[in-house]
Amino acid sequence: MVRAGSGTRTRSPARRHLAVFAGLSVAAVFTTASAQAAQATQATDEDARQHCVLDTASQQRTCYENLSAATGAGQRIADTSGSVIGATVFEDAEYGGASLTITVPEPCPKNDEVDFWLDLDDSWKNRISSVQAWSTCWVWLYPDSGGRAGPYKEKAPRLNSGINDRTVTVGLS
Repeated sequence: MVRAGSGTRTRSPARRHLAVFAGLSVAAVFTTASAQAAQATQATDEDARQHCVLDTASQQRTCYENLSAATGAGQRIADTSGSVIGATVFEDAEYGGASLTITVPEPCPKNDEVDFWLDLDDSWKNRISSVQAWSTCWVWLYPDSGGRAGPYKEKAPRLNSGINDRTVTVGLS
């Protein structure tokens, strides 16, 4: 109802309820969208923190919730297939973040050649910041720009700036 000359409007109770309902509906949509975005971010963070094992012989990649589960699985693969763990590479310095444990079909022979090559997939390109060499393998890291860094013969808790977060291929010799 509008009164002449007053400049104010009064709404009927039905219109007030409709306005309140509309306001709550808009708030619910924004809350749901925010919750879904938060869940998607959390899932992405969890995916990025995975600890995976890549068996170079079968090209099979399996991921686990933590590093010990991954290295234990890598050891089981090695024990049952005659393979060895050749290296573990890490997303962060000091062996932090996500990890990729690489198994190879045999210990790396010391023959002055790179015996096993791994071209990293998009999820690992330009992410490696520390490495651990295992068995008799030495780790070589290759950036997209050419050249190489290494060999890393044991543990390298911090890669130098020339190769840190720049590796696209891993070689084991």
